[in-house]
Amino acid sequence: MKNLDSVFAAYMIGWSVFFLFYVTIARRTAAVRAELDRLKNQLPKAK
Repeated sequence: MKNLDSVFAAYMIGWSVFFLFYVTIARRTAAVRAELDRLKNQLPKAK
C-alpha cells in the first residue's frame, strides 16, 4: 500500500501531460483554421 501514492502521482502526471498536449493541439488547430479563413477571405471572388 505504500506504493499507492507513487502510482497515484504517476497517474495524475500522465493525465496532466495528456491534457496539456490536448490543449496545445486544440489551440494550434484553432490558429490554423483562423489562418485558413483569413486566406479564404483574401481570395478574389469567382463570378
